Amino acid sequence: MSICYAFKDVNSSECLIDHLRNVMICSRSRWETIGLSKKLLNLYGVDDELVNELVAIAALLHDIGKADKIYQLSCEEVCREFPNHYILSTQFSIYLGRVVGLNELNAENISKTFDEILLRNLERFTEGIIYTIIVVIPILLHHYAQINPMKLMLRDQYREFNVHEVCLEDLLKLFNEVINTMEIELPKKIVKAVYEILTKSPIIKDLSVIPLRREHLFNLQRPLPQRFIIEATLGILNLCDGIIASRSRQ
Repeated sequence: MSICYAFKDVNSSECLIDHLRNVMICSRSRWETIGLSKKLLNLYGVDDELVNELVAIAALLHDIGKADKIYQLSCEEVCREFPNHYILSTQFSIYLGRVVGLNELNAENISKTFDEILLRNLERFTEGIIYTIIVVIPILLHHYAQINPMKLMLRDQYREFNVHEVCLEDLLKLFNEVINTMEIELPKKIVKAVYEILTKSPIIKDLSVIPLRREHLFNLQRPLPQRFIIEATLGILNLCDGIIASRSRQ
């Protein structure tokens, strides 16, 4: 095996690095992304370029958990499914937020952040809140049609992300390539952090825990504005994910 796979069966396969790159490119070109960024600028004063680039970050990270050894070793034969990879991808995205200094995702604050986003009206949108709404939660839920909500609880979370050697070099090339395409400070810092972390070691330990509770997913009160933002980002991510996967695997 010399390919880092996003999918492999008897008749077709898809390279993970190509999948991440192409889903990112797709997300940046969609009119829905432009519409979302303009809406957040008009309603909340959020920099539209920040939104555009964070949607791209979500696309870039949405399947990165598939690079773990636990999944890639099974690709020596067939790997159509990567159970819970979205959980590992999400934990890594939270870890990155913590690394670049988003205090909302520190161990002391992350539960409060999830509560505020999913259960309460927000008074202001900090960078950490925007990152969680546009990157972290959409990555977690991007396989929502296949997810049993109980599977998102603590027992299915990971302590470390062990990037398989067959994926490492190409992931480093991808993130090094993307650094220069980011113009806003936060997305650029996230991409640089991935590159620097993987350069030091392919094993990322002490992953952040996702503080998800049932009421986060089954809040039946009047939908909060931030939930609409999550759904819009989720729609873009799943649209591009589906387009690229179907094109590559035919």
